[in-house]
Amino acid sequence: MAARTVADLLRRSSTAHPDRPAIVGEGRPVTYGELAERTDRLASGLVAHGLGSGDRVAYLARNATEFWELFFGATKAGAAIVPMNFRLAGEEIAGILADSEPAALLVEAHLCELVPDDYAGHRLVFAQGDAELVVPPGWTAYEEWLAEQPAQDPCRDARGDDLLSLMYSSGTTGRPKGVTTTVDGMLWAVGAFSAQFDVSQDSVSLVPTPYYHIAAGGWSLIALAAGGRIIQLTEVTPQNMLGLMVGHRATHVIMVPTVMQLFITSPEASQADYSSVEHLVYGGSPISETVMIGAQETFGAQLSQSYGLTETIGVTTILRPDDHRVGPESKLRSAGRAVPGLEVAVVDPATGEDCPVGEVGEVVTRGPGVTRSYWRNPTATADAFWPGGWFRTGDAGYLDDEGYLFLKDRIKDLLMSGGENIYPAEVENAIMAHPDVQEVAVIGVPSERWGETPVAVVVAKPGTSIDEAGLIGFTRERLAHYKCPTAVSVVDALPRNPSGKVLKRELRKPYWAGHDRSIG
Repeated sequence: MAARTVADLLRRSSTAHPDRPAIVGEGRPVTYGELAERTDRLASGLVAHGLGSGDRVAYLARNATEFWELFFGATKAGAAIVPMNFRLAGEEIAGILADSEPAALLVEAHLCELVPDDYAGHRLVFAQGDAELVVPPGWTAYEEWLAEQPAQDPCRDARGDDLLSLMYSSGTTGRPKGVTTTVDGMLWAVGAFSAQFDVSQDSVSLVPTPYYHIAAGGWSLIALAAGGRIIQLTEVTPQNMLGLMVGHRATHVIMVPTVMQLFITSPEASQADYSSVEHLVYGGSPISETVMIGAQETFGAQLSQSYGLTETIGVTTILRPDDHRVGPESKLRSAGRAVPGLEVAVVDPATGEDCPVGEVGEVVTRGPGVTRSYWRNPTATADAFWPGGWFRTGDAGYLDDEGYLFLKDRIKDLLMSGGENIYPAEVENAIMAHPDVQEVAVIGVPSERWGETPVAVVVAKPGTSIDEAGLIGFTRERLAHYKCPTAVSVVDALPRNPSGKVLKRELRKPYWAGHDRSIG
């Protein structure tokens, strides 16, 4: 029977196999039966506390089993979850709490100090692992509170167009906005995406990213809906990622290309037993032919690239396993084609008119998984859509004659030098082909002659060094000269937000200090 609510996904899995592990790895392991019973208690407690349809509950903690207890418990009570970025500063936390106004808040003990003293919601606190729980004044110990609640499912499920989750955008382009996801939108996504990645009750999914990121939360929910298990990571390092992946015999793994490259080039990691891995899904950027071949040889698994946003529940297009091949017809530099059920188009960002095949414009999408609105922000909502329900991704790209999407950059990441448009992603792709380059970000910096000029900020591979003139010459062999960097800055690491996006504004900041604006 098809699930009518998100809570039904857990009810179905826990009824079918209550003794099967649902969550393993770091944090508290739990079976489906235990997860169902604890979420019943949590839902009953929220209802008794006065929560109901449309109310919000917030989660401020690292990855922990408590997240899924709150997630399913909230939707059983008719409420929505607000996963919060635990790496934010106190002022940023306060801003999200003020915007979302949650009626209850579950927080990991060492993060309580980030919550404003005047926050009025019901406060629950827990500790991870062997950490001693010290309950601050005004807070309630989560486990003690949960034990007092009846293990009875209130069955007040959020459903249909009800709000399921409120996830705040990463903020790389401005003040974070609350992205709304409905119950029906998530149910559609779970069904659509699980089919694309062959997730079943036998799947063991490694989840290395924080749950407040749609990729982690969405992927985990797909696994739990199928009755499989998730390998939970609280602290992500290459060492514990490798150990948990191999130790728990992961079948499905999410990685970004830079981590893939580390696994391929590390002598220890490249020799590990990956015979259980069936599917490796990556995102954030395309991979080179070298990394693709290395990943196929190392993992012996199918590769898929996904492109999407929080506003599209994480996946909009997929480059499927049979697209991962070399040759003159290779689509490896693309982001794949639209997920069945979603539409993807490219339009003129000034007019909204369709662009011809091969012409760069703004990527837009529509379909059942696309957000309806930004929370309490009608202006941002109106600005985000063209007529006809087309959501504006803010990404620049083009479609080829087979419907493959080739991303060029963020629209606002476009730089102009001497009147010529330069898409940094194109320059970055060329530089990444250099054998000594580990990572690169191309930014525009002030130029009296050209307005802006591109600069490459580069991380060298271990044991190598970067020659500035040599790297510039390398790009000039592959790109029009006006696109090539006029300078190279070598750094130890690129600044990133917790979702893995490079913070280019942080790289640009010192160059544009003293200027009225940060573009030429």
